[in-house]
Amino acid sequence: MEQVPLYTIPKIDLSAKSLLMLAQFGFFCVFAYWGYEDAETTTDWIFPVIMILGGASLYLSVPNSRIGVTLGIPAVMVLMSVIEGEPEMAGWAIFFALVAGSLAYLPVLAMADDSLGLDEETSRMRFGILYSVFALFMIMLFSILMPSAMDGEFTDEDTGGDDITYALESTEQTIAQAGLAFGVIGILIFIGSALLGVEIGPLRPWHGGALLSGAVFVDSYLWYTIADSGVGDIFFALAAGGIFTLSACIAYEGGHPSDESE
Repeated sequence: MEQVPLYTIPKIDLSAKSLLMLAQFGFFCVFAYWGYEDAETTTDWIFPVIMILGGASLYLSVPNSRIGVTLGIPAVMVLMSVIEGEPEMAGWAIFFALVAGSLAYLPVLAMADDSLGLDEETSRMRFGILYSVFALFMIMLFSILMPSAMDGEFTDEDTGGDDITYALESTEQTIAQAGLAFGVIGILIFIGSALLGVEIGPLRPWHGGALLSGAVFVDSYLWYTIADSGVGDIFFALAAGGIFTLSACIAYEGGHPSDESE
C-alpha cells in the first residue's frame, strides 16, 4: 500500500494552478493579518495562528487538511467564544465555516483533483454550485457594496465594539454602485453560462469571475480610502480576485493536471 506523504511542496510558477494555490494561501494570510492587528490578549493570537496553519496545510496538501480547515477552524472559534465569554464569535464561526470550506474546496474542485474521488463532470458541477454560493455571500453579505451603493454609507466597529458610520461622497457612491453592478452582472454571467449552460455571446464563466474580482477590488478600495483600513484590504482584493478568476478559468477552460501532463 502506497504511503501518502505528510506534505507536498507545490511548484511555484506563473501557471493558473500555481497562482490559484497562492491566492488560496494569501486569503488565509490576510485573515491572519487582520487577527494580528486586533490581537490584544493571549487568546486573541489563536485566530491568526490557526489561519496561518490552515492556509499552510492546504498549500502543502497535508492529508485531511480540507476537512480540518472547514470544521476545525470554526470549532476553535466556538471554543474561543466560550473561553472569552463572547457569544457573537460563535456566530462568526458559522460564517467562517462557509468561507473556509469554500476556500478549501474551490481550487481542488476546479482542478478536478484525484484526491476527491470524483469524475470531472461531477467536480465541475459541485464547483459551480459552491462558487455561486460563495460569490453571493462575498458580494451581498460580506462586502460593503450594497449599503454603500444604496444608502451612501456603511458601518464598521471600532476596537471598543462601538459602531462607526462612514458617509460616502457622491463620487464614492457612484464607484460603489459600479462595483455592485460588477458583482451582480458577474454572478449572473457565471450562473447562466456555467450552471444553466446558456450561451451569452462570447462570454465565458471566467468573465463573470473577472467581474466579481472587479467588485471585490472596488469594495477594498472603499475600505482603504474611506475607512483607512490598511494594506490588508489590498492583499485581500488580490487573493479574492485570484480565487474568482483563476478557479473559473481552470474549471471551464482547461488547465487541469491531466491536461497539463498531455
